[in-house]
Amino acid sequence: MKPTSLKTIFLALLLSLSFGLAAEELKSPRIAVLDWQGALMESTKVQEEFKKADQQLGAEQSRARQLAEEARSLQERLQRDSSIMSEDERRKVSQQVEQKAQEYQFVASRLQKQLQEMRQEIVERHRPSLEAAVNEVIEEYKVDLLLDRQAVAFARPQFDLTRAVADKLNKAK
Repeated sequence: MKPTSLKTIFLALLLSLSFGLAAEELKSPRIAVLDWQGALMESTKVQEEFKKADQQLGAEQSRARQLAEEARSLQERLQRDSSIMSEDERRKVSQQVEQKAQEYQFVASRLQKQLQEMRQEIVERHRPSLEAAVNEVIEEYKVDLLLDRQAVAFARPQFDLTRAVADKLNKAK
């Protein structure tokens, strides 16, 4: 055999091996999905902070429930006793119902806004630890492509890394 033909065979073998490895890498990328918000919400730290936020707003929540109950009670009285009330009394009770309903709407709206702001603050505070946990899981599972679970129509459960990320978050200090 000539030395050039040996070089050609060796080069052809080397090229075919390198193309084979490249083809293998392209053939089966590791794809996974993640519900970012779900993973964060499964974190015990985040759940505890959400509970504390709810407790901080407990007095406002009680006030809103009280207003709703007062409005309901006045409405029931108006319906039940309307036939025996004077026109002036019906008007007065109707105004009270309307006033309680407006006050309830105001308190409930303010409460909802406060709760939403507190929860957003909690999520933002935990974002760096979420990203770190996601990066650890990506490395651990050797993921090539990570898709947002909300953007995927269907994924088998074995491709969902939400639980793994939540576990990492729970183990983090």
